[in-house]
Parts: sequence; structure tokens; C-alpha cells
Amino acid sequence: MIKYLSMRYKFFLMASLGICAIVTLSFLAFDITNKGVVNVNNVFEGSKRVQTIQQTYILPLFKLREQSLSLIMAPNEDLRKDILTKINEMHLQMETPFSKLPAQVYSQWKNYVGLILANQAYLKEDFEEGAFINANTAERDQFYALMDSLEVLQQNELTHSSETYSKANREAINSRYFIAVWLIIIVLLTFMFGFFIAKNIVDSILHVRRGLREFFDYLKSPSTEEATRIHIPLTNKDELGDMARQINQNIEIIQANLEQDSKLIEDATNVVEDLKLGNLNRRLVASGNSDQLNLLKAVMNEMLDNLELRIQQEIDERTRQEQLLIQQSKLAAMGNMIGNIAHQWRQPLGEINALLMIIQVRQHFDDFNEAFLTEKIDECNRITAYMSNTISDFQNFFKPSKDKEIFEINDACERASSIIQASLRYHSIEFSFEASETIQVLGYPNEFAQALLNILSNAKDVLTDRQIENPFIHMSVKNGEKYTLIKIEDNGGGISKEHFERIFEPYFTTKHAKQGTGIGLYMTKMIIENNMNGIVTVKNTEHGALFTIKIKHH
Repeated sequence: MIKYLSMRYKFFLMASLGICAIVTLSFLAFDITNKGVVNVNNVFEGSKRVQTIQQTYILPLFKLREQSLSLIMAPNEDLRKDILTKINEMHLQMETPFSKLPAQVYSQWKNYVGLILANQAYLKEDFEEGAFINANTAERDQFYALMDSLEVLQQNELTHSSETYSKANREAINSRYFIAVWLIIIVLLTFMFGFFIAKNIVDSILHVRRGLREFFDYLKSPSTEEATRIHIPLTNKDELGDMARQINQNIEIIQANLEQDSKLIEDATNVVEDLKLGNLNRRLVASGNSDQLNLLKAVMNEMLDNLELRIQQEIDERTRQEQLLIQQSKLAAMGNMIGNIAHQWRQPLGEINALLMIIQVRQHFDDFNEAFLTEKIDECNRITAYMSNTISDFQNFFKPSKDKEIFEINDACERASSIIQASLRYHSIEFSFEASETIQVLGYPNEFAQALLNILSNAKDVLTDRQIENPFIHMSVKNGEKYTLIKIEDNGGGISKEHFERIFEPYFTTKHAKQGTGIGLYMTKMIIENNMNGIVTVKNTEHGALFTIKIKHH
């Protein structure tokens, strides 16, 4: 029943109940106060009656007794006349009040008055002794009898006043208990009814708060499962019920909009994931309820179109740059190869030149025969064969490997060092190679040897340019648990700090523009890391630079 009442009526009922409780307690307090006033008035009236008996009957009766005795004891007639006048006045004054007393008391009063009159009669007859005897016997006894009756009346009034006071006291105590009981009953009823109404209101508020909290949690991480169970289960017909129904309607609308927006966001996420995988053909198709998301969709699709175009342009440019870089690398390699061939051929050409000089001298001195000529021709053929083999070695070295193959690290290191060995000897550079055991890896042997040769050539150039005393290059191969380590160290003084982070960048060189292209170490890094799935690092040591190549075991 309560849930069908509006909030206004619920609060009105609570206020009405409180007012009724206050009015009821007020009436009870007013009634008890009236009873207390009546009891106090009764006590007060009883006290007044006791005082009235004292003032109206007892005291005047004593004065009348004194005057009666004074009349008998008066020494002359003039004084007696004055006393008699007072006695008669007092008699007349006291007659009316005594007539209002009970008949028995009034009868005693009449008897007492008769005895006083008898004393007056005795005195008129000059029988003073009889008046004196009557005053001290019959009149006195009647006086005390009347006084006893008056005291009884006074005592009765006192008893009545005391009983009235006790009754008032009991009623006051009972009234306090009565008010306390009624107060407890009213407070309990008010509390129970108020608690019931307040609980209904608070439960409604808690339902609304719980529903809103679930909805806000849903907004933080919207999902279809949560969306199906977000509902405020409030059936009240009051303002909170209306608010809950409106909130439920808005939640349904917002959920529908969020689901639509979520589809667009999910579509956008998938497009981004495809973009990470390199798929640039996908576009946003789903539409959202939010204008901002639809605008974002349009912007993303346009951005993807532009990105695809720019990536394609960048790929084309990068391809062109790589082709140019490869061509430059080939030209640089050919230049190094020609230099190395020159160093390799320098000694054989000197030997051929010496043979020709010997032949010329023998011919000049006519000491020339067929056996001598045949011997020298054989020596020249041997030297030219060596030179031809050198060219073949250089051609094979710079021929790119088509497929990955298993090769020995030591062989690749020896091939690379053999190409530059003659140039190192020419520049008086000590070279040492240390290998612990035969190690096989999977990769491109010619490209790997080319990478090693680039590092060796770079070390040779540093040693010659800086004119290092007692220059040396040391290359070692060690086998680890997961990797094979190739270390190449020189005593060229190391790499400066400002150049350290850039030595593997393309076109970066510390040499003169005519002496270096800046692509050797870059190509080495590309070969090791991209083609061989290895790692190449460099650091400065006490003597110079230390290049470390890590290749996974086969």
C-alpha cells in the first residue's frame, strides 16, 4: 500500500502521525494538569475550612468563655453592663455560623448559650455564688464538650485534606507512569510507522543508486552481458518510481547508442590491428550514434587513404634509396676489392718483373737457352695462375648467396681476413685470429663474410688514418650456450662520444667525403640483424673499439 503513495503523501503521513502524537500527549498532559489543579484546590479548600473553624468558632468561643467568666468576676455593675453588652454582641455574631454546623454541634452550642444566660440570671438575682458554680461546672463542661465537637470537625477537615493530598500525590505519580506508557506507545508506533515509510524511501533510493552504479560501471567497460542486466527493479508509484522508470528508459537508449558506438570502435580497433599487420586495404564500415565518432570514422578512412598513398610513396622511395644504397655498396666493395687486388698482385707482379729482368739480362749476355726459357715461362705461368685464382676468390666472395645454408663460422672469418690480409701487411698492421672449435650456423655465408670484411676494413682505415703505433686487429670466435660470439677488437683509440650512437646510420662517416661512403657499417648491421637474425654491438675498450656479433646456433 505504501509503495503506491507519492513521496509527498508519505512525508505528510509521517508529519500527521507526529502531530497526532504531540496532540495526544498534550491532551493527556492537560487532563493530568487539570486533575492536579482540582486536587490542589481541594487541599486548599480543606485547609481553609480548618482555618475557618479555628477563626470562626474556636477562637470566638474562647473569647466568649473569657467574657462569661469576666462577667461573673466584675467588681461593679457598670463593668458588668459593658461585658454583658459584648457577650450579647458576640452571641449574635456567632449564632449564624453555628447554625450552619451539624445539628449535634449546634445543639451543644445552644446548650452552652443557655448556661451563659443562666449565669446572667443568677447575677441579676445577685446570686454570684450560683453563677460562679455554674460557670465552673455545667458551663465549663458544656464549653469543653462543644470544643471537643469543634476539634472533631477540625480534625475531620484535616483528615479530609490529608487524604485529598495523598490522592493528588498518587494521581500525580500514576499520571507520570500513564504519560510514560503512552509516550512509549506513541513513540513506538511513530517509530514503526516512520521506519516503515523511511525504509521504503531508502530502499527505493538504494535501488536507484545501485542501478546507476551498475550503469556507470558499464560505461567504464561496456559489454553485452552487463547491458542485459542493468535495470532498476523499482515498482513504486511515487516520485522515485517515476525517476527509476525514466532512468531505465534512458539507460536502454544509452546502451543501444553505446552498443552502436562500440561496434564502430571495435571496427576501428580491428582496422588498427590490420594496419599493424600491414593490411592497408581495410576501411571503417560500421556507423556510430555519436557525431564525433562518425566524424572520427570519416577522418580515419581519409587518413588511411592518405597513409596508404604515403606508405606506397615511401616504399617506392625506400626501394629506390635501397637500390641506390646497394649500388653504392657494390661500388664501394668493388673499390675495396680493387685495392685489395692491387695489394694481392703487388708481390706477384714484382716477381714477374724480376723474371723479365733476368730474361733480359741473359738475353743481353747471350746466355739464353731453351731450358732456361722454359723454366722462366713455367714460373710466370705459376704466378699468373695465382693471380687468376685471386680474381676467382674475389669474384666468389662478392657473389651474393641465393639461399640460406649451413656454413662454418671459422671458414667465413678466414675468407674475410684473407681478402684484407695483404693490405694489412702492407700497412704493417698485426692481425690475429683465434677460434676455439668448429661452429656451424644457418645463414648467408658470403654476406656474412662481407659484414666481417666491412668491420675489418673500417678498423684498418682507423689505424692508418690515426697512424697508431704498433697497430693490431684481433678477431676471435667463441661458442656460448645459445649464441656464437665473434669479437673484432683494434687499438685505434675507440669511437668518440658524439659519433658513438650514429656509427650504424647510413651515410654517416668520420672520413673525408672522398675516402668514405658511410654505408659499410650500416650494411653490416643490416646483414647481421635482418639476414642472419643476429645482433651486432660496439663498445670502447682500453685500447680501441670492440665489435661483437652474436649469431644463434644452428
